[in-house]
Amino acid sequence: MVLGNFALIAALDPHEVNEWYLIVYADAYEWVELPNVSGMVLFADGGVLATKPYAASGSYIDKMSNYCKKCSYKVKEKNGEEACPFNYLYWDFLIRNEYKLRGNQRLSLIYRTLERMGEEKVQAVKEDSLRFFNALEEGTVV
Repeated sequence: MVLGNFALIAALDPHEVNEWYLIVYADAYEWVELPNVSGMVLFADGGVLATKPYAASGSYIDKMSNYCKKCSYKVKEKNGEEACPFNYLYWDFLIRNEYKLRGNQRLSLIYRTLERMGEEKVQAVKEDSLRFFNALEEGTVV
C-alpha cells in the first residue's frame, strides 16, 4: 500500500514501477501484477480497473498501519521540513492531476476541500513537494 501510494503521488513511470515489482517479488506474475499495479495502484489505465486513484496522505497511512510510529517525520504536520511528505505530496498529486480527476464523483469532496485551501496553503504544498523531489534528484536521503 505505502510503496504503491508513493509511486502514484510521486508520478513515477508506470513501466518502471511494473518492472520493479516484477524484479523484486519472486512470486509476481505479469498477468496478475500488471493490472494490479497499473490499474489499481498507479491508476495508469485511466480508471478502467479502479474508479478513483488509490492516493493517500500520511494521516490515512497512520490510521491504517503502524508505519508512522517510529518515523522521523511528523504525520500531524501538513507542511514544512518536519511534515510527513505523504501529506503535501498527496495534495500536490491532486493539484497536478486536477484536469483529469476533478470530474470524478468519488473525488468531489476532496476537490471541495482543495477549493477551500487558501492560495498560501496551495503554494506551501507546491514548494514542499518541489523541495522533496529536488532532494530525491540530488540523492539526498529523505
